Amino acid sequence: MKPSTELFDLISSLSKSEKRFFKLHSSLQSGDKNYLRIFDAIDKQRAYDEKALKAQFKGETFVKHFPSEKNHLYKLILKALRAYHADSSVSGVLKQEIKNIEILYHKALYKECNKLLHRAKRTAQENERFYYWFELLSWEKMLLEEAYESGQFTKDLDALIDEERDVIERLRNLAAYHILYSKINYVFRSGGHVRTEEEHAMVEEISDHPLIKGKNTAQSLRAATICYYTQGFCHWAKREWPMSLEKFEKVRSILDGHPKIRRDLPKRYVRTLNYIVLAEIELHRFDDAREHIEQIRSVSSMDGFGGIDIEVQTFNASFLCELWLLDRMGEH
Repeated sequence: MKPSTELFDLISSLSKSEKRFFKLHSSLQSGDKNYLRIFDAIDKQRAYDEKALKAQFKGETFVKHFPSEKNHLYKLILKALRAYHADSSVSGVLKQEIKNIEILYHKALYKECNKLLHRAKRTAQENERFYYWFELLSWEKMLLEEAYESGQFTKDLDALIDEERDVIERLRNLAAYHILYSKINYVFRSGGHVRTEEEHAMVEEISDHPLIKGKNTAQSLRAATICYYTQGFCHWAKREWPMSLEKFEKVRSILDGHPKIRRDLPKRYVRTLNYIVLAEIELHRFDDAREHIEQIRSVSSMDGFGGIDIEVQTFNASFLCELWLLDRMGEH
C-alpha cells in the first residue's frame, strides 16, 4: 500500500510562524521527541518519500512503528494549531470561554463564573452564534439555581426561558435558510447556470419557498444574507440580471455594515462579490466590474480573510471574472 501523504501535506501547509509555534509548544513536553526529528526531516522534503525517511532513521527503534509515530506527530501538530488559532475565530474564543465557565462552575467560583458567562454571552449575541448562545443560557440557568439556593433572587427564570425560546427559534430559522443555501449552491456548483430540467425544477421550488418568496422572513443578519443570496441566484437562473445584482448587493451591504459577521463569513462574502461582478458584466457595466474585481483581490487585508483557503478562492474568482470580462469586451 502506498504510504499516506497526509502528514506531509499538513506540514507543507504550515506557515513559518505556525512551525515556530509548534516547536515551542513541543519544547514544553517531557520525554523523547523523536516526532520533532521526523517533523524536521519531512519539512525538508519537496515531495513525500517515506523510504528516504526510513533510511535516514535506520537503526532507530521508532522506525519499527513508523505509522504510529506519524499519527502521533499529526495529532500533536493539530493540537498546537488549535492553541495557535484559538483566538483567531469567534468559535474558538467561545469554545474556550465555555470551557473556562465549566471549570469555574465546578470549583464553585460562581461570581467569577457569572462574570465570564456574561462576557461570552455578549460575544455570542454580537456575532449571532446562536448555538453557543443557547449553551451559555444553559449555564446561566445552572448559575441561577445556585443563586436561588443561596437565597438570591435577583434574576427572573421566566425571562431566561423566554430568551432561550427566542434563541431556539432564531437557530431553527437560520438552519432552515442553510438548507436552502446548500440546495442553491448545489445547483450552481459549476458554471453558475441551470443545466438540466431537474435543476430548473429545484430552482423554481426554492424560489417559491415561503422563506424566499416575498417578504424577508429572516430572523438574523446571517439568515438575511442567505435569503438575499438565494434570491440573487434564483433571479440569475432566470437571467434577470438587474434583480440578481440588487439581491447580491444587499448581501454585500449587510456584511459590510457588520464587520463581525463578515469576518465569520469570508467565503460567502467573496462568492457574493464574484456574482456581483458577473451580473455587472452581463449588464455591460464593465467599469463597475473592474472595480469589484480589484475589491476581490484586496479582501486579504480584511479581518478574517487571511486563510490559505480564502487566498485560493479570491485568486480563482478574480482571474476567472477578469477573463470573462475581457471576453465580453472583446479584448481576449
